[in-house]
Amino acid sequence: MIFRLAATLVIAVSFAASTPQTAQADAGDFLGGAVVGGVVGYAIGKDQQKKKTRTTTRTYRPGIPSTTQGAQTQTALNYFGYNAGRVDGQVGRGTRSAIERYQATMGYPVNGYDFQPYQYDFLMQAYYWATSGGQATMQLSGQPLLMAYRQKLHSGSAVAAAPQAPAQTTPVATPQEVEPEAATAETQSASLPSLFSGGTGGPSLANRCSGVMLQTSTNGGYTTLSNMPDPDFALSEQFCLARSYAMARGEELLQDVQGLTPDQVAAQCDSYGDMLAPQVVALSLNSKSDAETQMRKLALDSGLSPEDLAATSKVCLAIGYRQDNMDTAVGSALMLVAMGEPAYGELIGHHLREGFGVQERRDLAMQWYDASLSALDAGSQAVFLPSQTDRPQLLRAAMVQAQ
Repeated sequence: MIFRLAATLVIAVSFAASTPQTAQADAGDFLGGAVVGGVVGYAIGKDQQKKKTRTTTRTYRPGIPSTTQGAQTQTALNYFGYNAGRVDGQVGRGTRSAIERYQATMGYPVNGYDFQPYQYDFLMQAYYWATSGGQATMQLSGQPLLMAYRQKLHSGSAVAAAPQAPAQTTPVATPQEVEPEAATAETQSASLPSLFSGGTGGPSLANRCSGVMLQTSTNGGYTTLSNMPDPDFALSEQFCLARSYAMARGEELLQDVQGLTPDQVAAQCDSYGDMLAPQVVALSLNSKSDAETQMRKLALDSGLSPEDLAATSKVCLAIGYRQDNMDTAVGSALMLVAMGEPAYGELIGHHLREGFGVQERRDLAMQWYDASLSALDAGSQAVFLPSQTDRPQLLRAAMVQAQ
């Protein structure tokens, strides 16, 4: 493993010293250099180790275990002034008390042991927005900043005037341009899909998901099988929820990358997205089968193993969503499907349905939805909310009703 890491880092250095003259570098040159040099340097050893040690039953108690989501929650709670204590990922009494104070502020049911996904997602969306420039725009901090963010979402101005990411020392993707108008809280449930749809160069998915989380909060929680007044909005909720899980998984893997800073990895994932951009554009033109065939050919030409490409894509999927770089995000999801992880096809279905990063094609979206759900029926591992066993049924019901 150490030899492998050292060798790939040498390749990364040689790549950096010889920048390609064209934007579309040869697949083998790029994948064999930039991405493998850093992102996959730690590679599959970590991922496979987690698979081997995964158990079917786990017991969770306050303070045990330390988790990435726990650390993210503590970081965001502390940022907004709820004092969850030291960021150690262990959700104990202090963190649960902070969660209860956050729930009380937001008007949620107060129970630190029942931290609902929509409550976590809204907290993290607010944190991402604030740390990407919202704090400087509002000139506020702590709980007033959180409440100002919620108020701006209600008025639509947080979507209309989303802050750009701060300047970086290495190249990163710039959030996409946002439409000048947004829906009010009362009309978001029905109008969000049409207001935010678009192709490449369209509006921000991060802002869209912030609006979805706001409406979910207003509704008192996620849509369920027994309560689905708006199937389109139910699919949007599941889109944003799957995005959050993909980000959390990739950021967890990113912590184990050795030899490169997060900004350097982000810059490499940005280039990864540039390379995959033609495949992303083709998603709106080709059938699912043709799109997978083209991506598998690209992967084969790279000379890398499916495991290495999958590990790279999981990291770059998270970074693509974090930076609103749809070429990186959608391309990474497509690579994961091509490398034998069909559950990620759900993301492609969502993108095609709503037109984020690709041209809207709801007919093609159904192919990706059907294939990912059929794979789950056949025993494929669920990657989004695996503990929610009725989620496939919810997706199917929403798909049928939304047609």
